Order: sequence, then C-alpha cells, then structure tokens
Amino acid sequence: MITRRNLLSGMAAAGLMHGLPFAGPNAMAKAQDDWARLFKDALADNPLLLGWQGVDGAPLESGALDITGAWPKDLSGRFFRNGPAIHERFGKRFRHWFDADGMIQEFRIANGQVRHRGRVIDTPKRRQETAAGKQLFSGFGTHVSGGPAVRGPDTLNTANISMLHHGDELMALWEAGSPTLINAETLAANGFKQWLPDLKGAPFTAHPKTDPDGTLWAFGYSALPRPTLLLYHVDAQGEVKSVAAVKVDYTGLPHDFVVTAKHVVIILPPLILDRDALQEPNVTFLDAHRWQPELGTRVLIADKSDLSKQRWAQLPPGFFFHHGNAWEEADGTIRLDLCWSKGPDLLFGALRNVMRGDITPAGNGSPHYASVKLPPGRDGVIDVSGDVMEFTKVAPSTVGQRHNYVYGLSAAAADTFPFNRLVKRNLASGATEIYAFGGHIIAEEHVFVPRPSQKAEDDGWLIGTHLDTQKAITNLAVFDAQAVSDGPLATAALPYPLPLGFHGIFVADT
Repeated sequence: MITRRNLLSGMAAAGLMHGLPFAGPNAMAKAQDDWARLFKDALADNPLLLGWQGVDGAPLESGALDITGAWPKDLSGRFFRNGPAIHERFGKRFRHWFDADGMIQEFRIANGQVRHRGRVIDTPKRRQETAAGKQLFSGFGTHVSGGPAVRGPDTLNTANISMLHHGDELMALWEAGSPTLINAETLAANGFKQWLPDLKGAPFTAHPKTDPDGTLWAFGYSALPRPTLLLYHVDAQGEVKSVAAVKVDYTGLPHDFVVTAKHVVIILPPLILDRDALQEPNVTFLDAHRWQPELGTRVLIADKSDLSKQRWAQLPPGFFFHHGNAWEEADGTIRLDLCWSKGPDLLFGALRNVMRGDITPAGNGSPHYASVKLPPGRDGVIDVSGDVMEFTKVAPSTVGQRHNYVYGLSAAAADTFPFNRLVKRNLASGATEIYAFGGHIIAEEHVFVPRPSQKAEDDGWLIGTHLDTQKAITNLAVFDAQAVSDGPLATAALPYPLPLGFHGIFVADT
C-alpha cells in the first residue's frame, strides 16, 4: 500500500498540490457579449433550446406535484440531480454547457406523492463573483480577462456535474477539484470535502463507483503541470484506505471509469493538452486540446488490493464520456460497456454551439454502445455495433459483476442531439427495448432503483426527468425496468421548467 509520504512526493512531483486543470485568465472574446442576444433570438424560434436558457439563481420549490398514473407506493426516498444552471451572469453568457454554476434538484418521494426543491450551489467561486458583480474566473470553455489570482483548483469549482451520498455525507461533484459538502436538509453548500489533510483541492471524479459491499472507488486527473491520475479507495464509512498517484503522458479528459471485482480500469482517449496553445490569447482550456488519433486509446488497469500495481493496454482511437459496467472472466479477461464516439466532435461542437442557440448534429461525436474486451497481457478489442446510447446506468447490485442489462438514452437518428428515447439493452441478445418520448421532449439520465424485495437484476424502476418544450415544464417519470417500452408507470409534472442537468442519485428512505 502506498504511504502518505510516497503519495505526497508523487503529488508534488506531478504538481497536483499547486497546479490547476484550467488556464489562467485571458481575454474573453468580444463576441461573447453577443451570445445572450443570439440565444434569446434563437429560443423564440426553437423551443428545444429552453433547457439551456438557465435560471436566475432564486430557489425553486413546489407543493405536491400533479401526478398522471400511479406512483409506486414502495418507491420512497429522495432523487437528487445536478447540472449547470445559471448560463448567463452579469450580461455575459457562458460559451460552453459545462461552465455554469451547479444547481441541485431534489425530488422528495413518499406515500405516492412527489415534491421538488431546487437550489443553486453557493460555492466560494459564486460568492466571490456575486460580491464583485461580474464574472471573474475562466472556465472549461469560457475565458474571462483580468480576474484575481487562482489559488487552487477549488477557486474555480462550480460543483455542477453529479451527486454522491456516502458515509452519511451528501456531496455535489465537479471533477477538477474537491466535492462540495451539501446539507441534506437545507441543500446549502457546507464547504469542500477533504478526504485527507494533504489532499486539499485534489481532483475527484464525478463518477465514483460503489461496490455492493459499500466500498467506494474513485479517480481524479490533473493535466497541469504534470499529467497525473489519482486513484482513491474509500471504505463504506467514508475512511480513505489508500490513494495512488500515477504519472501519465497525457490525461485525455477522462470523465468516467469502471471497476471489476479485482481491478480499477481508466480509459484515456487521445485528446492531448497543447501547453503552448494554452498560453495564447483567447484560447480556452478546451480549445488547447488536440485530437491525436494516431496515439490510440490507452487503458490503465490497477489492482484493487494494491493500487500501485498497474498494467496498461491499448484500444483503437475513440472518444467517450460515459461507461456502463465491467466484470472479469475466469481467465482474467475484462469486459466492459462504453459509449463510444469516433471523435470529440460533440464536446467541441454541439455542446458549445447550443449556448449561442444553435442545435447542431453530433456528427462523428455521436455516442454508440460498444463492448470492450481486455484479455490479460494483450491489447483490447472493441465492438461498436450498438445503436446510439448515452448516460448509461446499471443496477447498483451489479457494479463490478457480470450484468445482463444496460439502461441509457438514445435518439431517433445516429447523429441527433439532444436525446429523446429511453433504452434498455440486453447484453446477451443485443436486443433493445425503447420508449420514445416524442420530438418535443428532451430526456435526461434515468437511474435504476431496485425494489425493496428485488429478486432479479432488472426488478426495479428507472426514474428520471424529461423536459417538455411545448408545455415549458419538467416532468419526473418512473418506469418499470422490466417493461420499459410500455412507457412510464407515472409522471409528476412540475409547474416550471428546469435547466437540463447531467447526473443524479436516488437515496432510499431507511
């Protein structure tokens, strides 16, 4: 097991204690001032843009929501979602979907009723900008000029990607810095989670994995000044058991990862930071990356019992945001699910263009279901024969184990963005069950919630939100996971629309 001294030495050598994953302040392009006007004009003609309009920061709260159908009586708990929400501040609109401050959506479900609360996460970054009355800090795809000194990754932390409930703590997750602690009763920000005294501001993924026994696995990545991965092992009570620092040639912006019963698997696409480009005026952190498919895709495989024991494998070039699950065969072969794209077009194109009111096709960035095979001692093989699929989820009981089903979102055409279909994929047969919401609906991630008396892998519900752009409202829907194509069992309608978010979790009542 790695010692704290070795860990700190590795982090210091890699620059993780002082380096930042984002560029320092540079000049925001003058065209930025036009983006709010461009978006407003486009929204008047295209209601699908409603999900990127954003909110003003005021709290949202509903009474009991109107429900169509019958909400399952034994589905009781809280469904939390997170995502960027304030897309325009002080007259300037952000230039990428990933840049806005996060907002927690809480759906409290009990006795067949649903209530909603929404709270913008009041991070130190947000408070500092509110006090200044202007944008101060650069983001992932937006530059701001003349800001104050950036003292660490958490200076820029927007807490806008996902949620985690672990060891009786609720957290809002970014991925370039610390989790933000959230008061579970008020939804107020409660400072940053520091896993160890010496890990202040260390990067922590928005997609940690929890084994069936409650053990948490996570990783972090930092591109500057020395590309480095951090691997975390946290027990069910929230105590850090070990952390390993891994120096790499490049990080590749890995957003997700998988675990098996024995290994942690992190896949690095060939998206390389050009440090020289990062110093040029008006170049964002995103735009300083170069797609280099000739490098292929690198795969780090670390031993769970000793994170310092690692090996590498290779896959063909590709880009991806999300994985499904992974498991290991008797001979050590690792198999996993991946939402595979030919390149990062979605990241550089559609997810940016939508902020100025331009919904563009995903193109080569369209994600398709892929199965990956990693034999021991050899490079991997990938089969990208699946249909469009993103925001993949599995039953929590199968994490790291062989599974039969993957759930996710899809679209009518291969290059369509955004998504309007819910999909259940049978891994044995390749067959899919599909529920199509309709062309005016934008579907968001649905999570699997097991029935209290779960008897089979798919014995449970899928719960998630969708935006009805005709009625200008967000709905919360629940599906029987064994009959997805039958449509929702029930739908709870909010009296207002919510900004489109990213990821969520369900915390069952105990």
